[in-house]
Amino acid sequence: MSEPIAQVAPAPADPLGRLLDVLSRLLAIVGGLLLVAMTLMATYSIAMRALFDEPLLGDVELVQMSCGIAIVFFLPLCQLRRGNVIVDVFTLHASAQVRNGLDALGGLLMALTAAVLAWRSVVGTVDAYGTGEESIIMGLPIWWSMTAFAPGFALLALVALYTAWQDFRGKGQSI
Repeated sequence: MSEPIAQVAPAPADPLGRLLDVLSRLLAIVGGLLLVAMTLMATYSIAMRALFDEPLLGDVELVQMSCGIAIVFFLPLCQLRRGNVIVDVFTLHASAQVRNGLDALGGLLMALTAAVLAWRSVVGTVDAYGTGEESIIMGLPIWWSMTAFAPGFALLALVALYTAWQDFRGKGQSI
């Protein structure tokens, strides 16, 4: 027996939702391009190691930094399109009003968490800049990769507030 294919919510129709959708998609595209670049770089490094015993030094550092950025950049679109994992065992037979209320609460908690992470990302970036912390092999300043976290988490906070508001009004697009 085949499993049903998971569905995600369509793009929002209201102006604020469309703006958040465009910003979220732009971040996700940048995250995807980062992953493609890291894949190509890792492939190059592996090929150079296998063929000429000359790997690209620091490739692991770059992959770690870029993957962290990419993950943060995917989160707002995932939240907006309701792509997060939802365990509905306890609410399967609950009314739409109860489910919307719980989804709104979840959105508010996500917004709060994302806002705290954005704030702490700024603090961490400033601290890493101030201490001059660098990666071990390449000597890259750590703060440059950390600068991308705050905007990603800030957009996630805004998107989560938007989805919470939609759920609170009963206009959420839960699938």
